[in-house]
Amino acid sequence: MGFRFSQALIRWSKQYGRQGLPWQGHKDPYVIWVSEIMLQQTQVSTVIERYPLFMRQFPTVKALATADLDAVMALWSGLGYYSRARNLHRCAQEVMAKYAGKFPNTAQELETLPGIGRSTAGAIAAFAFEERAPILDANVKRVISRFFGITSDQQRNKTVQLLWERAGAILPKSKSQMPLYTQALMDFGATWCTPKTAKCLSQDRSCPMMSECKAYELGLVNRIPAKKKKKPSPIFTTHIFLIRHHDEVLLEKRPVKAIWGGLYSLIETPWEPLAEKIIHPKSIDVKDLLNQTCLANHLSKNDIDSIVSIEESHAIEHVFSHRRLQMQPWVIHLKRKWPCAGASLNWVCTSRLMEYGLPQPIRTFLESNSR
Repeated sequence: MGFRFSQALIRWSKQYGRQGLPWQGHKDPYVIWVSEIMLQQTQVSTVIERYPLFMRQFPTVKALATADLDAVMALWSGLGYYSRARNLHRCAQEVMAKYAGKFPNTAQELETLPGIGRSTAGAIAAFAFEERAPILDANVKRVISRFFGITSDQQRNKTVQLLWERAGAILPKSKSQMPLYTQALMDFGATWCTPKTAKCLSQDRSCPMMSECKAYELGLVNRIPAKKKKKPSPIFTTHIFLIRHHDEVLLEKRPVKAIWGGLYSLIETPWEPLAEKIIHPKSIDVKDLLNQTCLANHLSKNDIDSIVSIEESHAIEHVFSHRRLQMQPWVIHLKRKWPCAGASLNWVCTSRLMEYGLPQPIRTFLESNSR
């Protein structure tokens, strides 16, 4: 069954697989690694646009390893899941320090590097070194679960172990087929065996796996994998401050372990769970709010008195994977620049703002309000 699966998938890919992706056909593990990390939790269309920019800036593992982390974060801005960028930087440094700039050539060794899990290690090893290493991302889990009729909870360790076993059992026998097979499996899960519109349920019923797919045979395609009810995402609120002195804006570098860690953002109050009773912004003393920010111990009465104007801006909502954040922005103009106390605070010229790594909602807000 495994051999038939892999060969059917390879034949399918020659006609229907995705072609012309910027990273396809490369044997350089660095090129493959960057694309695999970037594709995690990010749509292919977005990666197609951003990947060439990243590679032009950091064409080699040495270029990435020796770059300033702020430069890496700036180029990653807008892609989300920023720990990926920090781990890319750490991993590049480790490859230079421990492996003289050459990536390990086995999935087992690759998995020891920062930010590289088992599935990513398998993909790099398969594409770059033709190792018979399985992959098991979310799309592949769905394909294998349906093909073998695995209905158990995919969060359970026993189910995950079973999926890895099945993923290993259906690999092609020939190492030389591993790059084509691995890409085909990714493409098939992403474009044909999809969560809601699997091809086997379309009018033409053209899926090459239908004759042996257990989920199709049992009429369980739309029930595998089992869908869990999503809990409502908690809502948090904060006030953010665009503090301006002429053509400069005050930014704070966020702690590495915080959400948006390592990025630059606007001064803000602590994130609080949404209260049942919403206080209208008009009833808020913005000067008092500043004492809840990182500026609390650094502002004198003279600093507060230097505020020329305070303007309320339109509220912003940003949706994370696990929470929602409602931000109330305030634009504050100063007649003299406040002193920067601490390495985390920086006055930045508005013409250079987009050179910094900024969270996407903050970047969008600044683009509209920093002219």
